[in-house]
Amino acid sequence: MDNNNVVQCEGWRRRGGAFTMGGRPKWTQCKNDAIVMVEAVQDGKTEMMPACMTCWEESVERGIQINKVTPI
Repeated sequence: MDNNNVVQCEGWRRRGGAFTMGGRPKWTQCKNDAIVMVEAVQDGKTEMMPACMTCWEESVERGIQINKVTPI
């Protein structure tokens, strides 16, 4: 696979928190490679963003409105 065509996922992951030993909650960008472009509606705005399988599944579980998904 050519590394020039790899797109990083734009999902954000929460690390740490009150019930873990990870300390204060911290948000960091997902380190996975994106596999799809997701067109989603959030806060009344439609956005296209690259997503990995984990972030894509989590957005569905959290009830984010997804209009369209296209493989990369």
